[in-house]
Amino acid sequence: MNGVAVKVSDLDFLIERFSMLPEKREYELPSDYIQRVRYLDKSLSPFPGKFSYDRFPYFKEIVDKLSPADPTKYVFVMKGNQCGYTTAVLEPGMMYHIGSDPEEQALFLPDEIMAKDYVKTKLESCIDNSGLRPLIASQSRKANGSKDTGDTTLHKQYLGGSLKVFGGKSGSKFRNFSLKVVYVDEADAFISLIKGEGDVFTLMKGRQDAFANHSKLIIGSTPKNEGSSQIQNLFLQGTQKYFYVPCKHCGQMQKLEWAIWDEHDKSKQIGGIVWENDENFRPKLETVGYKCPYCGGVMKNYDKAEIIKRGEWRASVERPEMADAESYHITALYNPPGMYSWEDYVAEWATVWDLKTNRVKDVEKYRVFRNLKQGLPFREQHETITYERALRYRRFGFARGVVPNRMALRDTGSIVLILIVSVDVQKDGLYVDIVGYTERGCNFSVDFRWIEGSVEQFGGPWDELSKLIQSDFVDEDGRRYRPMITLVDSGHYTSWVYAFCSQFSFGVYACKGQDWIKDGAPYQLFSPGTLKQIGLPLAYHINTGLIKDRISSEMNRLFWNDGQLQPAWYPNFPEDFGDDYFKMYEAEEKIDIIDKATRKYVKTIWRQKFGADNHAFDTRVYNKGALEIFADDICRQELRCGALDWNAFWRYAKDFKAFYREAD
Repeated sequence: MNGVAVKVSDLDFLIERFSMLPEKREYELPSDYIQRVRYLDKSLSPFPGKFSYDRFPYFKEIVDKLSPADPTKYVFVMKGNQCGYTTAVLEPGMMYHIGSDPEEQALFLPDEIMAKDYVKTKLESCIDNSGLRPLIASQSRKANGSKDTGDTTLHKQYLGGSLKVFGGKSGSKFRNFSLKVVYVDEADAFISLIKGEGDVFTLMKGRQDAFANHSKLIIGSTPKNEGSSQIQNLFLQGTQKYFYVPCKHCGQMQKLEWAIWDEHDKSKQIGGIVWENDENFRPKLETVGYKCPYCGGVMKNYDKAEIIKRGEWRASVERPEMADAESYHITALYNPPGMYSWEDYVAEWATVWDLKTNRVKDVEKYRVFRNLKQGLPFREQHETITYERALRYRRFGFARGVVPNRMALRDTGSIVLILIVSVDVQKDGLYVDIVGYTERGCNFSVDFRWIEGSVEQFGGPWDELSKLIQSDFVDEDGRRYRPMITLVDSGHYTSWVYAFCSQFSFGVYACKGQDWIKDGAPYQLFSPGTLKQIGLPLAYHINTGLIKDRISSEMNRLFWNDGQLQPAWYPNFPEDFGDDYFKMYEAEEKIDIIDKATRKYVKTIWRQKFGADNHAFDTRVYNKGALEIFADDICRQELRCGALDWNAFWRYAKDFKAFYREAD
């Protein structure tokens, strides 16, 4: 054979495997094949034993799109978690392309650790319990002298193809392969993409160009943030299918939704998940059900087993933007009895939402609930901060210039632990914000000053600022605070800001605001080349878009009743701050940027209203950014946390009294 030596052991292996191949026949549907061969391990599934799509009928159409007889090239699934996608789509697809229609295929996961863990804990068991182990080149080849066993953690070889498993950072290896079938799981969890390849879809599609119209690309993910969510973008380019089920009372077909509201009265719920609360506004889980918006009849969680069997997928668009693409949305509301139930939903919702005041209790928990349970992208409800809303946080009995520790201890459970300064630079002076933070981030504006004078000359306001940040601020009992970190905005009058900051060996840094920073980080150090060029050891980009979102969220959602402890990050302003100060918080608004050519969403930004002063808002943004920089550094350098840990930081500040001096 052209001089190539072939070992007898390898020939025996091939003969053995060819003898095991089934007779050639018409393509078997993936769902039929999987139901015929697959068993679920009791340690990995709530439904052990022979697998059946009777439990997951909504996934049968999706997995059958993987048949070579189906013309669909792209399948996109935007989903909630715990809905059975891995069990009923991802694993069946891979098993089908091993045992029934062997192909070159790959699974792409967000990182390599996740990839190895998935193979060891789930994929190996899946292969064994589907009776496919004999088709995989095994360790027996090694015993016969072959160096390539064809069966490693991330590579499974079989007659007709192989299954490769990649983690996000192994993408450089991935582009060396041509693959007919590619699965991507949790696309929105990919932290970064392979340089020069574009988005996840483009990267994966590029590995399939050699197969023309015969390839399959399956991308499934829970969504993250609206606008930047990759799975949401792909879903909108496909057929946008939803699973419709009949009401058990009236038979009307409908998709299951968390809540359905009256078109004319947005405060009136006419359908979706409903329940009763007890006298303490805790949900009575025995009352949980699903209300039909057509007849008002209520179905219980155990009714799902019957109604989902009679369900069907319905497309929202006839001609999708992306040809040959089917896209689906599914949530755990459809879970069969025995999995995450409607009662579980409501119990978790009660930890997210204050049922008494009908307001969000925890924004981050709400984000998780919307992403993982509702299978929807999260979008901050960034209302413009109105003057009236900002004014609510002005406190009587609190005057500027003094650290209000008696009030802080009473209302937050902690005295002020750290003082932060931020500076907004104008041609004719400096706006200076001095803020004290207690445990859990509750904050008190100690002062907001205007230092008048030209910033384009030495001395003047710069000297006054220097004295200020090296001075002590005192509380009612004589405790002394000196600012731990000062950020000075260098977006304008840049050289003067750099010259000022260069006078300090540490604690005073130049910064520039950016609408967004890669991966949503709150700040980013200037590049080494830039730092060398400007002659500063440290300087920072601040993610002003992110921090403005946080401030907006706090001022629009945080409520506090006197006599209780303030919620985390609650702001407090002195009574002698004038109306003009609070009006500066409404000087900016959020707008969506739309591409004029494609009419597609690009990003959302904060924009200053024409003629409005926003200095208080700007300095507050830089102040919170400075706190984050300082706390992150303490956590990494002093506490060896590896990342910012707010609880650890506050414990450190409180226990060691690191950032202030007790009274003399």
